[in-house]
Amino acid sequence: MSSVLPNKNKILTTIVAGLTICFASNLFAQSPVVSSGLELKDGYYPVYPTTAPAVGEQAEKIKRGQYLSQMGDCIACHTYVKAGTPPFAGGLPIATPFGTFYSPNITPDKETGIGNWTEDDFVRAMKEGRSPSGGNYFPVFPYLYFSKMTDEDARDLYAYFMSIPPVYQENKSLPFPFNLPGSRTSLWGWNLLFFFPENKMIDPEPNQSAEWNRGRYIVDGLGHCSMCHTPLNPLGAPKNRFYLSGTFIDGYWAPNIMKSGLDKVSVDDIANVFKKGELLNHAGPVAGPMADVNHNSLAYLTDEDQHAIGTYIKTVVSQDPLALKPSDAKPTLRRGKQVYVKVCSICHQDNILSAPVIGDGANWYRRLQSSGLTGLYTHVINGYNSMPIKGACVTCSDNDIISATDYILNQSLSRSQWRDLGSRGSEKYPTGGKATYNENCSACHTDGEHGAPKIGDKVAWDLLVKQNLDTLVTRVINGESHPKKGGCSQCTTNEIMDAIKYILRQSKVQGDYRLW
Repeated sequence: MSSVLPNKNKILTTIVAGLTICFASNLFAQSPVVSSGLELKDGYYPVYPTTAPAVGEQAEKIKRGQYLSQMGDCIACHTYVKAGTPPFAGGLPIATPFGTFYSPNITPDKETGIGNWTEDDFVRAMKEGRSPSGGNYFPVFPYLYFSKMTDEDARDLYAYFMSIPPVYQENKSLPFPFNLPGSRTSLWGWNLLFFFPENKMIDPEPNQSAEWNRGRYIVDGLGHCSMCHTPLNPLGAPKNRFYLSGTFIDGYWAPNIMKSGLDKVSVDDIANVFKKGELLNHAGPVAGPMADVNHNSLAYLTDEDQHAIGTYIKTVVSQDPLALKPSDAKPTLRRGKQVYVKVCSICHQDNILSAPVIGDGANWYRRLQSSGLTGLYTHVINGYNSMPIKGACVTCSDNDIISATDYILNQSLSRSQWRDLGSRGSEKYPTGGKATYNENCSACHTDGEHGAPKIGDKVAWDLLVKQNLDTLVTRVINGESHPKKGGCSQCTTNEIMDAIKYILRQSKVQGDYRLW
Protein backbone atom coordinates (compact mmCIF):
# COMPACT_ATOMS: atom_id res chain seq x y z
CA MET A 1 0.00 0.00 0.00
CA SER A 2 1.35 3.40 -0.92
CA SER A 3 -0.93 5.64 1.15
CA VAL A 4 0.43 6.05 4.69
CA LEU A 5 0.31 8.62 7.46
CA PRO A 6 3.38 10.14 9.04
CA ASN A 7 4.66 8.38 12.17
CA LYS A 8 2.39 9.96 14.76
CA ASN A 9 2.83 7.37 17.47
CA LYS A 10 3.86 3.81 18.01
CA ILE A 11 0.38 2.32 17.66
CA LEU A 12 -0.40 4.18 14.45
CA THR A 13 3.01 3.27 13.02
CA THR A 14 2.40 -0.38 13.77
CA ILE A 15 -1.01 -0.33 12.08
CA VAL A 16 0.13 1.51 8.96
CA ALA A 17 3.27 -0.56 8.48
CA GLY A 18 1.19 -3.65 8.99
CA LEU A 19 -0.94 -2.76 6.03
CA THR A 20 2.02 -3.50 3.80
CA ILE A 21 2.47 -7.12 4.86
CA CYS A 22 0.84 -9.88 2.85
CA PHE A 23 -0.69 -12.67 4.98
CA ALA A 24 2.30 -12.73 7.35
CA SER A 25 2.67 -15.54 9.86
CA ASN A 26 3.49 -14.80 13.49
CA LEU A 27 7.16 -15.80 13.50
CA PHE A 28 9.47 -15.63 10.49
CA ALA A 29 12.97 -17.01 10.03
CA GLN A 30 15.57 -16.19 7.38
CA SER A 31 15.79 -18.80 4.61
CA PRO A 32 17.52 -19.64 1.34
CA VAL A 33 15.54 -19.35 -1.90
CA VAL A 34 14.19 -22.61 -3.30
CA SER A 35 14.04 -22.96 -7.09
CA SER A 36 10.83 -24.14 -8.75
CA GLY A 37 12.60 -25.69 -11.72
CA LEU A 38 9.80 -24.32 -13.96
CA GLU A 39 10.52 -22.23 -17.04
CA LEU A 40 8.58 -19.01 -17.40
CA LYS A 41 6.39 -18.20 -20.37
CA ASP A 42 5.80 -14.49 -21.02
CA GLY A 43 7.07 -13.81 -17.51
CA TYR A 44 4.69 -16.21 -15.77
CA TYR A 45 4.60 -19.84 -14.72
CA PRO A 46 2.81 -21.63 -17.57
CA VAL A 47 0.64 -23.83 -15.33
CA TYR A 48 -0.65 -24.11 -11.79
CA PRO A 49 1.01 -26.88 -9.72
CA THR A 50 -0.31 -30.42 -10.00
CA THR A 51 -2.50 -31.72 -7.19
CA ALA A 52 -2.35 -34.98 -5.27
CA PRO A 53 -4.55 -37.83 -6.59
CA ALA A 54 -8.06 -37.90 -5.15
CA VAL A 55 -11.38 -39.51 -5.92
CA GLY A 56 -15.05 -38.83 -5.40
CA GLU A 57 -16.17 -35.80 -3.44
CA GLN A 58 -12.62 -34.97 -2.35
CA ALA A 59 -11.54 -34.69 -5.98
CA GLU A 60 -14.45 -32.35 -6.64
CA LYS A 61 -13.56 -30.22 -3.61
CA ILE A 62 -9.96 -29.89 -4.82
CA LYS A 63 -11.13 -28.96 -8.31
CA ARG A 64 -13.49 -26.30 -6.94
CA GLY A 65 -10.76 -25.08 -4.60
CA GLN A 66 -8.28 -24.57 -7.43
CA TYR A 67 -10.86 -22.55 -9.33
CA LEU A 68 -11.48 -20.44 -6.23
CA SER A 69 -7.73 -19.90 -5.74
CA GLN A 70 -7.61 -18.59 -9.29
CA MET A 71 -10.61 -16.35 -8.65
CA GLY A 72 -8.82 -14.91 -5.61
CA ASP A 73 -5.46 -14.60 -7.42
CA CYS A 74 -3.73 -16.18 -4.41
CA ILE A 75 -0.69 -17.08 -6.49
CA ALA A 76 0.16 -13.41 -7.07
CA CYS A 77 1.11 -12.56 -3.48
CA HIS A 78 2.39 -15.95 -2.45
CA THR A 79 4.85 -16.60 -5.28
CA TYR A 80 8.13 -14.84 -6.00
CA VAL A 81 8.19 -15.48 -9.74
CA LYS A 82 11.26 -13.35 -10.49
CA ALA A 83 13.32 -15.45 -8.08
CA GLY A 84 12.00 -18.68 -9.58
CA THR A 85 10.50 -19.89 -6.31
CA PRO A 86 7.75 -22.54 -6.50
CA PRO A 87 4.11 -21.45 -6.65
CA PHE A 88 2.61 -20.55 -3.28
CA ALA A 89 5.97 -20.92 -1.46
CA GLY A 90 6.00 -17.22 -0.57
CA GLY A 91 9.06 -15.01 -0.32
CA LEU A 92 7.67 -12.16 -2.44
CA PRO A 93 9.41 -8.97 -1.20
CA ILE A 94 7.16 -5.99 -0.52
CA ALA A 95 9.02 -2.71 -0.11
CA THR A 96 7.56 -0.24 2.39
CA PRO A 97 8.75 2.91 4.19
CA PHE A 98 9.26 0.70 7.24
CA GLY A 99 11.41 -1.96 5.59
CA THR A 100 10.96 -4.94 3.31
CA PHE A 101 8.38 -7.58 4.15
CA TYR A 102 7.89 -11.01 2.59
CA SER A 103 4.79 -13.07 1.86
CA PRO A 104 4.63 -16.44 3.63
CA ASN A 105 4.72 -20.03 2.41
CA ILE A 106 1.18 -21.41 2.08
CA THR A 107 2.07 -24.83 0.66
CA PRO A 108 1.22 -27.84 2.88
CA ASP A 109 4.78 -28.23 4.17
CA LYS A 110 4.47 -29.09 7.86
CA GLU A 111 7.55 -27.15 8.98
CA THR A 112 7.50 -23.95 6.94
CA GLY A 113 4.03 -23.89 5.37
CA ILE A 114 0.47 -24.50 6.54
CA GLY A 115 0.63 -28.30 6.59
CA ASN A 116 -0.26 -28.44 10.28
CA TRP A 117 -3.30 -26.24 9.93
CA THR A 118 -6.73 -27.76 10.45
CA GLU A 119 -9.64 -26.93 8.20
CA ASP A 120 -11.05 -24.70 10.97
CA ASP A 121 -7.68 -22.89 11.23
CA PHE A 122 -7.81 -22.12 7.52
CA VAL A 123 -11.44 -20.96 7.56
CA ARG A 124 -10.71 -18.66 10.52
CA ALA A 125 -7.70 -17.17 8.73
CA MET A 126 -9.73 -16.48 5.60
CA LYS A 127 -12.86 -15.17 7.28
CA GLU A 128 -11.58 -13.63 10.51
CA GLY A 129 -8.02 -12.64 9.65
CA ARG A 130 -6.57 -14.59 12.56
CA SER A 131 -3.81 -17.19 12.79
CA PRO A 132 -4.18 -20.67 14.34
CA SER A 133 -2.72 -19.23 17.56
CA GLY A 134 -5.26 -16.40 17.54
CA GLY A 135 -3.00 -13.55 16.39
CA ASN A 136 -4.24 -10.91 13.98
CA TYR A 137 -3.08 -10.81 10.40
CA PHE A 138 -2.29 -7.49 8.79
CA PRO A 139 -5.15 -6.16 6.64
CA VAL A 140 -3.24 -6.15 3.36
CA PHE A 141 -4.15 -9.83 3.44
CA PRO A 142 -7.65 -9.23 2.08
CA TYR A 143 -9.64 -10.90 4.83
CA LEU A 144 -11.81 -7.78 4.73
CA TYR A 145 -13.14 -9.22 1.45
CA PHE A 146 -12.56 -12.94 2.00
CA SER A 147 -14.77 -12.81 5.09
CA LYS A 148 -17.75 -12.47 2.74
CA MET A 149 -17.23 -15.90 1.15
CA THR A 150 -19.20 -18.96 2.21
CA ASP A 151 -17.76 -21.51 4.63
CA GLU A 152 -18.11 -24.13 1.88
CA ASP A 153 -15.90 -22.14 -0.49
CA ALA A 154 -13.31 -21.64 2.24
CA ARG A 155 -13.24 -25.39 2.91
CA ASP A 156 -12.82 -26.13 -0.79
CA LEU A 157 -9.86 -23.74 -0.84
CA TYR A 158 -8.37 -25.62 2.09
CA ALA A 159 -8.76 -28.93 0.26
CA TYR A 160 -6.90 -27.46 -2.72
CA PHE A 161 -3.98 -26.02 -0.76
CA MET A 162 -3.56 -29.26 1.14
CA SER A 163 -3.29 -31.10 -2.20
CA ILE A 164 -0.53 -29.06 -3.89
CA PRO A 165 3.14 -30.11 -3.55
CA PRO A 166 4.64 -29.12 -0.18
CA VAL A 167 7.68 -26.87 -0.46
CA TYR A 168 10.22 -26.50 2.31
CA GLN A 169 11.02 -22.80 2.23
CA GLU A 170 11.41 -21.00 5.51
CA ASN A 171 9.67 -17.70 5.89
CA LYS A 172 11.70 -14.55 6.27
CA SER A 173 11.81 -12.34 9.30
CA LEU A 174 9.83 -9.18 9.69
CA PRO A 175 11.98 -6.09 10.24
CA PHE A 176 12.23 -4.54 13.67
CA PRO A 177 10.00 -3.66 15.52
CA PHE A 178 7.29 -5.71 13.81
CA ASN A 179 8.90 -9.01 14.77
CA LEU A 180 8.45 -8.26 18.47
CA PRO A 181 5.79 -10.01 20.56
CA GLY A 182 2.63 -7.94 20.92
CA SER A 183 3.15 -5.87 17.76
CA ARG A 184 -0.14 -7.21 16.35
CA THR A 185 -2.25 -6.19 19.34
CA SER A 186 -2.90 -2.75 17.85
CA LEU A 187 -4.63 -4.40 14.89
CA TRP A 188 -7.67 -4.96 17.09
CA GLY A 189 -8.24 -1.22 16.71
CA TRP A 190 -8.13 -1.47 12.91
CA ASN A 191 -10.55 -4.38 13.00
CA LEU A 192 -12.89 -2.51 15.31
CA LEU A 193 -12.97 0.49 12.97
CA PHE A 194 -13.02 -1.17 9.56
CA PHE A 195 -13.40 -4.96 9.68
CA PHE A 196 -16.03 -5.88 12.24
CA PRO A 197 -18.70 -3.59 10.67
CA GLU A 198 -18.08 -5.33 7.31
CA ASN A 199 -17.57 -8.88 8.59
CA LYS A 200 -20.59 -10.61 7.09
CA MET A 201 -21.38 -12.89 4.20
CA ILE A 202 -23.06 -11.56 1.09
CA ASP A 203 -26.75 -12.42 1.07
CA PRO A 204 -28.42 -12.62 -2.37
CA GLU A 205 -30.62 -9.69 -3.35
CA PRO A 206 -34.04 -11.21 -4.08
CA ASN A 207 -34.91 -8.52 -6.64
CA GLN A 208 -31.79 -9.18 -8.71
CA SER A 209 -30.94 -11.99 -11.10
CA ALA A 210 -28.79 -14.98 -10.17
CA GLU A 211 -26.12 -13.64 -12.56
CA TRP A 212 -26.08 -10.24 -10.83
CA ASN A 213 -25.83 -11.85 -7.40
CA ARG A 214 -23.00 -14.11 -8.56
CA GLY A 215 -21.12 -11.08 -9.90
CA ARG A 216 -21.50 -9.24 -6.63
CA TYR A 217 -20.27 -12.28 -4.71
CA ILE A 218 -17.10 -12.40 -6.82
CA VAL A 219 -16.42 -8.65 -6.89
CA ASP A 220 -17.03 -7.99 -3.18
CA GLY A 221 -15.70 -11.33 -1.96
CA LEU A 222 -12.92 -13.59 -3.13
CA GLY A 223 -12.25 -11.55 -6.29
CA HIS A 224 -11.62 -8.47 -4.06
CA CYS A 225 -11.87 -6.12 -7.06
CA SER A 226 -12.59 -3.23 -4.73
CA MET A 227 -9.13 -3.52 -3.20
CA CYS A 228 -7.61 -1.93 -6.31
CA HIS A 229 -10.54 0.00 -7.79
CA THR A 230 -11.69 1.85 -4.65
CA PRO A 231 -9.64 4.66 -3.07
CA LEU A 232 -8.17 3.82 0.34
CA ASN A 233 -7.97 5.99 3.40
CA PRO A 234 -4.55 6.61 5.06
CA LEU A 235 -4.99 3.46 7.17
CA GLY A 236 -5.54 1.24 4.14
CA ALA A 237 -9.30 0.76 4.49
CA PRO A 238 -11.58 1.39 1.49
CA LYS A 239 -13.48 4.66 1.19
CA ASN A 240 -16.80 2.95 0.57
CA ARG A 241 -18.58 6.08 -0.59
CA PHE A 242 -16.24 5.98 -3.61
CA TYR A 243 -16.77 2.25 -4.19
CA LEU A 244 -15.26 1.14 -7.54
CA SER A 245 -14.75 4.75 -8.68
CA GLY A 246 -11.06 4.16 -9.49
CA THR A 247 -7.68 4.99 -8.01
CA PHE A 248 -3.94 4.71 -8.66
CA ILE A 249 -2.06 1.52 -7.80
CA ASP A 250 1.61 0.77 -8.41
CA GLY A 251 1.89 3.65 -10.87
CA TYR A 252 -1.15 2.61 -12.94
CA TRP A 253 -4.72 3.85 -12.97
CA ALA A 254 -7.26 1.26 -11.84
CA PRO A 255 -10.24 2.79 -13.64
CA ASN A 256 -13.78 3.62 -12.64
CA ILE A 257 -15.62 0.28 -13.04
CA MET A 258 -19.04 1.32 -11.81
CA LYS A 259 -22.01 2.34 -13.95
CA SER A 260 -20.71 5.80 -14.88
CA GLY A 261 -17.39 4.39 -16.09
CA LEU A 262 -18.91 1.47 -18.02
CA ASP A 263 -22.07 3.11 -19.33
CA LYS A 264 -20.98 2.98 -22.97
CA VAL A 265 -19.66 -0.58 -23.04
CA SER A 266 -21.42 -3.95 -23.01
CA VAL A 267 -21.05 -6.90 -20.67
CA ASP A 268 -19.36 -8.74 -23.55
CA ASP A 269 -16.84 -5.90 -23.83
CA ILE A 270 -16.01 -6.25 -20.13
CA ALA A 271 -15.64 -10.04 -20.41
CA ASN A 272 -13.28 -9.56 -23.35
CA VAL A 273 -10.94 -7.52 -21.14
CA PHE A 274 -10.46 -10.69 -19.10
CA LYS A 275 -10.34 -13.06 -22.06
CA LYS A 276 -8.21 -11.08 -24.49
CA GLY A 277 -6.23 -8.78 -22.22
CA GLU A 278 -7.32 -5.74 -24.23
CA LEU A 279 -8.53 -2.47 -22.74
CA LEU A 280 -12.06 -1.28 -23.39
CA ASN A 281 -12.64 0.56 -26.66
CA HIS A 282 -9.58 -1.20 -28.12
CA ALA A 283 -7.35 1.27 -26.29
CA GLY A 284 -4.41 -1.14 -26.19
CA PRO A 285 -3.28 -4.10 -24.11
CA VAL A 286 -3.96 -4.36 -20.40
CA ALA A 287 -0.78 -3.44 -18.51
CA GLY A 288 0.56 -3.18 -14.99
CA PRO A 289 -1.02 -5.03 -12.06
CA MET A 290 -4.19 -5.76 -14.05
CA ALA A 291 -2.18 -7.74 -16.60
CA ASP A 292 -1.05 -10.02 -13.77
CA VAL A 293 -4.61 -10.33 -12.48
CA ASN A 294 -5.82 -11.24 -15.96
CA HIS A 295 -3.11 -13.84 -16.49
CA ASN A 296 -3.26 -15.46 -13.05
CA SER A 297 -6.93 -15.09 -12.27
CA LEU A 298 -9.64 -13.60 -14.47
CA ALA A 299 -8.66 -15.45 -17.64
CA TYR A 300 -9.37 -18.74 -15.80
CA LEU A 301 -12.94 -17.81 -14.92
CA THR A 302 -15.84 -19.38 -16.78
CA ASP A 303 -17.73 -17.34 -19.35
CA GLU A 304 -20.62 -17.27 -16.92
CA ASP A 305 -18.54 -15.78 -14.10
CA GLN A 306 -16.82 -13.28 -16.39
CA HIS A 307 -20.22 -12.07 -17.60
CA ALA A 308 -21.59 -12.07 -14.04
CA ILE A 309 -18.86 -9.62 -12.99
CA GLY A 310 -19.74 -7.32 -15.88
CA THR A 311 -23.46 -7.58 -15.18
CA TYR A 312 -22.98 -6.53 -11.57
CA ILE A 313 -20.44 -3.72 -11.88
CA LYS A 314 -22.43 -2.05 -14.69
CA THR A 315 -25.20 -1.40 -12.14
CA VAL A 316 -23.06 -0.01 -9.31
CA VAL A 317 -23.77 3.60 -8.44
CA SER A 318 -21.56 5.37 -5.93
CA GLN A 319 -19.95 8.76 -5.52
CA ASP A 320 -17.24 9.60 -8.07
CA PRO A 321 -14.66 11.98 -6.59
CA LEU A 322 -13.69 13.09 -10.10
CA ALA A 323 -17.23 13.57 -11.39
CA LEU A 324 -18.01 16.77 -13.24
CA LYS A 325 -21.07 17.87 -15.11
CA PRO A 326 -19.76 17.62 -18.68
CA SER A 327 -19.75 20.65 -20.93
CA ASP A 328 -19.76 20.50 -24.72
CA ALA A 329 -19.42 24.26 -25.00
CA LYS A 330 -16.41 25.78 -26.71
CA PRO A 331 -13.27 25.31 -24.56
CA THR A 332 -12.55 28.18 -22.18
CA LEU A 333 -9.89 28.87 -19.56
CA ARG A 334 -12.61 29.33 -16.94
CA ARG A 335 -13.89 25.82 -17.59
CA GLY A 336 -10.30 24.57 -17.73
CA LYS A 337 -9.62 25.84 -14.21
CA GLN A 338 -12.71 23.98 -12.92
CA VAL A 339 -11.58 20.72 -14.53
CA TYR A 340 -7.98 21.19 -13.37
CA VAL A 341 -8.91 21.79 -9.72
CA LYS A 342 -11.33 18.85 -9.63
CA VAL A 343 -9.40 16.29 -11.69
CA CYS A 344 -5.93 17.21 -12.93
CA SER A 345 -4.48 18.70 -9.74
CA ILE A 346 -4.38 15.22 -8.15
CA CYS A 347 -1.23 14.47 -10.18
CA HIS A 348 -0.10 17.70 -11.85
CA GLN A 349 0.14 19.78 -8.68
CA ASP A 350 2.83 17.65 -7.00
CA ASN A 351 4.43 15.50 -9.74
CA ILE A 352 2.48 12.39 -8.74
CA LEU A 353 3.38 9.42 -11.00
CA SER A 354 5.90 11.68 -12.79
CA ALA A 355 3.15 13.94 -14.15
CA PRO A 356 4.55 17.29 -15.39
CA VAL A 357 3.87 19.98 -12.80
CA ILE A 358 1.72 22.98 -13.59
CA GLY A 359 3.98 26.01 -13.78
CA ASP A 360 6.99 24.07 -15.11
CA GLY A 361 7.22 26.05 -18.34
CA ALA A 362 10.36 24.34 -19.66
CA ASN A 363 8.77 20.90 -19.35
CA TRP A 364 5.52 21.88 -21.07
CA TYR A 365 7.44 23.79 -23.75
CA ARG A 366 9.42 20.63 -24.62
CA ARG A 367 6.22 18.62 -24.83
CA LEU A 368 4.62 21.15 -27.17
CA GLN A 369 7.71 21.15 -29.35
CA SER A 370 7.69 17.35 -29.68
CA SER A 371 3.97 16.64 -29.86
CA GLY A 372 2.26 19.92 -30.61
CA LEU A 373 -0.91 21.09 -28.95
CA THR A 374 -3.02 18.57 -30.82
CA GLY A 375 -0.70 15.84 -29.66
CA LEU A 376 -1.15 16.90 -26.04
CA TYR A 377 -4.92 16.95 -26.46
CA THR A 378 -4.79 13.48 -27.98
CA HIS A 379 -2.58 12.08 -25.21
CA VAL A 380 -4.92 13.25 -22.47
CA ILE A 381 -8.16 12.32 -24.21
CA ASN A 382 -7.02 8.85 -25.28
CA GLY A 383 -4.57 8.09 -22.47
CA TYR A 384 -0.79 7.97 -22.75
CA ASN A 385 1.79 6.15 -20.62
CA SER A 386 0.71 6.72 -16.99
CA MET A 387 -1.93 9.24 -18.04
CA PRO A 388 -5.33 7.52 -17.80
CA ILE A 389 -7.97 8.21 -20.45
CA LYS A 390 -9.33 11.73 -19.91
CA GLY A 391 -7.29 11.97 -16.73
CA ALA A 392 -9.68 9.33 -15.29
CA CYS A 393 -12.63 11.74 -15.53
CA VAL A 394 -15.25 9.60 -17.28
CA THR A 395 -17.82 12.39 -17.03
CA CYS A 396 -15.59 14.94 -18.81
CA SER A 397 -16.21 15.79 -22.45
CA ASP A 398 -13.39 16.19 -24.96
CA ASN A 399 -13.84 19.96 -24.72
CA ASP A 400 -13.45 19.76 -20.93
CA ILE A 401 -10.08 18.06 -21.40
CA ILE A 402 -9.02 20.60 -24.03
CA SER A 403 -10.03 23.39 -21.63
CA ALA A 404 -7.95 21.90 -18.82
CA THR A 405 -4.92 21.44 -21.09
CA ASP A 406 -5.17 25.06 -22.22
CA TYR A 407 -5.45 26.20 -18.60
CA ILE A 408 -2.33 24.28 -17.54
CA LEU A 409 -0.34 25.70 -20.46
CA ASN A 410 -1.63 29.20 -19.76
CA GLN A 411 -0.38 28.88 -16.17
CA SER A 412 2.96 27.43 -17.22
CA LEU A 413 4.42 29.02 -20.36
CA SER A 414 6.18 32.38 -20.54
CA ARG A 415 5.34 35.09 -23.07
CA SER A 416 8.47 34.32 -25.08
CA GLN A 417 7.57 30.63 -25.21
CA TRP A 418 4.07 31.47 -26.40
CA ARG A 419 5.50 33.78 -29.09
CA ASP A 420 7.95 31.14 -30.30
CA LEU A 421 5.29 28.47 -30.53
CA GLY A 422 2.82 30.84 -32.16
CA SER A 423 5.33 31.70 -34.90
CA ARG A 424 5.46 28.09 -36.09
CA GLY A 425 2.21 28.14 -38.00
CA SER A 426 -1.12 29.83 -38.50
CA GLU A 427 -2.89 27.14 -36.48
CA LYS A 428 -2.36 26.57 -32.76
CA TYR A 429 1.10 25.01 -32.49
CA PRO A 430 0.47 22.22 -35.03
CA THR A 431 2.07 18.83 -34.67
CA GLY A 432 4.67 18.05 -37.33
CA GLY A 433 3.85 15.46 -39.97
CA LYS A 434 6.15 12.84 -38.47
CA ALA A 435 4.68 13.19 -34.99
CA THR A 436 1.12 13.06 -36.33
CA TYR A 437 2.01 9.95 -38.31
CA ASN A 438 3.65 8.22 -35.35
CA GLU A 439 0.76 8.91 -33.00
CA ASN A 440 -2.18 8.31 -35.31
CA CYS A 441 -1.24 6.67 -38.62
CA SER A 442 1.57 4.25 -37.82
CA ALA A 443 -0.69 1.60 -36.28
CA CYS A 444 -2.01 0.73 -39.77
CA HIS A 445 0.46 2.13 -42.29
CA THR A 446 3.69 0.78 -40.78
CA ASP A 447 2.77 -2.88 -41.24
CA GLY A 448 -0.16 -2.63 -43.66
CA GLU A 449 -2.84 -3.47 -41.11
CA HIS A 450 -6.40 -3.69 -42.46
CA GLY A 451 -5.12 -3.39 -46.01
CA ALA A 452 -3.60 0.05 -45.50
CA PRO A 453 -0.76 0.90 -47.93
CA LYS A 454 2.57 0.67 -46.12
CA ILE A 455 4.75 3.70 -45.64
CA GLY A 456 7.67 3.27 -48.03
CA ASP A 457 5.59 1.43 -50.67
CA LYS A 458 6.35 3.80 -53.56
CA VAL A 459 4.15 2.00 -56.08
CA ALA A 460 1.07 2.07 -53.87
CA TRP A 461 1.44 5.74 -52.96
CA ASP A 462 2.26 6.77 -56.55
CA LEU A 463 -1.10 5.36 -57.59
CA LEU A 464 -2.94 7.23 -54.83
CA VAL A 465 -1.26 10.56 -55.61
CA LYS A 466 -1.99 10.20 -59.33
CA GLN A 467 -5.68 10.27 -58.45
CA ASN A 468 -5.06 13.81 -57.20
CA LEU A 469 -3.55 14.82 -53.88
CA ASP A 470 -6.50 16.95 -52.81
CA THR A 471 -8.77 13.93 -53.37
CA LEU A 472 -6.53 11.84 -51.13
CA VAL A 473 -6.58 14.47 -48.40
CA THR A 474 -10.36 14.84 -48.65
CA ARG A 475 -10.89 11.09 -48.31
CA VAL A 476 -8.73 10.93 -45.19
CA ILE A 477 -10.42 13.91 -43.55
CA ASN A 478 -13.97 12.76 -44.40
CA GLY A 479 -13.35 9.09 -43.67
CA GLU A 480 -13.96 7.63 -47.13
CA SER A 481 -12.58 4.05 -47.14
CA HIS A 482 -10.46 5.21 -44.23
CA PRO A 483 -11.10 6.14 -40.55
CA LYS A 484 -12.13 9.78 -40.35
CA LYS A 485 -8.97 11.85 -39.83
CA GLY A 486 -7.16 8.58 -39.22
CA GLY A 487 -8.95 8.35 -35.88
CA CYS A 488 -7.50 11.67 -34.67
CA SER A 489 -10.58 13.77 -34.05
CA GLN A 490 -8.46 16.59 -32.57
CA CYS A 491 -6.13 16.86 -35.58
CA THR A 492 -6.40 19.96 -37.71
CA THR A 493 -6.60 19.88 -41.52
CA ASN A 494 -3.02 21.13 -41.75
CA GLU A 495 -1.81 18.36 -39.46
CA ILE A 496 -3.54 15.71 -41.56
CA MET A 497 -1.96 17.19 -44.68
CA ASP A 498 1.48 17.25 -43.02
CA ALA A 499 1.12 13.57 -42.03
CA ILE A 500 0.20 12.62 -45.60
CA LYS A 501 3.14 14.57 -47.01
CA TYR A 502 5.45 12.91 -44.49
CA ILE A 503 4.27 9.49 -45.71
CA LEU A 504 4.86 10.53 -49.31
CA ARG A 505 8.36 11.78 -48.56
CA GLN A 506 9.22 8.55 -46.78
CA SER A 507 7.81 6.61 -49.73
CA LYS A 508 9.96 8.53 -52.29
CA VAL A 509 6.91 9.70 -54.22
CA GLN A 510 7.85 12.29 -56.84
CA GLY A 511 5.86 15.44 -57.52
CA ASP A 512 5.17 18.93 -56.34
CA TYR A 513 3.01 17.81 -53.37
CA ARG A 514 5.56 19.43 -51.05
CA LEU A 515 4.31 22.84 -52.21
CA TRP A 516 0.67 21.87 -51.82
